[in-house]
Amino acid sequence: MFGRKKPVTGARDATTATEQESQTPSTTGPHDRSSVGDVPGYYTSLGYGHIDLGSLVIGVPKGRDLNVALDPNGQPEFHVVTQVSRVIPRAFAAPKSAGQWRTMVTGMREQLEQQGADVSVEDGPWGRELVAVMPGAVFRAIGVDGHRWTAEVRIMATPELADQAAEEGREVFQHLLIHRGDGPMPVREQLPLTIPDEIQQALTQAQSQLAAQQQAQAYQQQMAAGQTGQPGSAGQTRQPGPAGQTQAQSPASQEARASRNPQAQPAAPAASPAPDSAPRAPRRDGSAMDRLRDGDDDL
Repeated sequence: MFGRKKPVTGARDATTATEQESQTPSTTGPHDRSSVGDVPGYYTSLGYGHIDLGSLVIGVPKGRDLNVALDPNGQPEFHVVTQVSRVIPRAFAAPKSAGQWRTMVTGMREQLEQQGADVSVEDGPWGRELVAVMPGAVFRAIGVDGHRWTAEVRIMATPELADQAAEEGREVFQHLLIHRGDGPMPVREQLPLTIPDEIQQALTQAQSQLAAQQQAQAYQQQMAAGQTGQPGSAGQTRQPGPAGQTQAQSPASQEARASRNPQAQPAAPAASPAPDSAPRAPRRDGSAMDRLRDGDDDL
């Protein structure tokens, strides 16, 4: 009369499958780091190298270089580079509700249009992609909102290679791992990076070289102006400002190559939504963009 209870094995199996699926990172990425149990194994299975920066893990596909440079504020940012593209991944704190990436796109568009760029918004695999066309250069920004974080890559290339560069940027983007942490952070603040010691030493050396270049440049400008320089005034003229200021003023920017094989450990503009300047044709070492100017020294 009451019938027999239906077996619940199938329901339990479905629940188990759902739980396992939720613990397995999706193929689209970027992923929350907590969803990947074995970070080195994740990248090994892809055939990638990687660098673990704490809040951000960057996978480096085979045949690409990983470079580290100082942004205009003197902060390190990591670039995945080829002869075709320069890809700069970054991650930001975000509110629980989605929509931060849309706001960031709006801000970038306004800034780029003020700089005279031809800006459009295209539909990509993750939604909105911002594309800015400038003389001799194409800048593309791809982003997505995650769990209290927003991930982004900025891609710079020459116009004739822009489509290929976009695919290279998407390949890096989909395999980023983000660790937001539980502490409070202002929204849109860039997640702090943990820099490996060897890379930090190279950055310190780059900052020292940049300061020396700034001193030499200031002295040359003083001499050109006919001020041979009394010892007191020369000392004031040669005094460099903060690292970010000297980089913005100096014609040379220092870049440290982290590794040609990032899997051998150790071996993003917190800031401004607009690129520092337009890229130009790639050089042989893959350091292609104008924002890393002619004075680049690989360390």
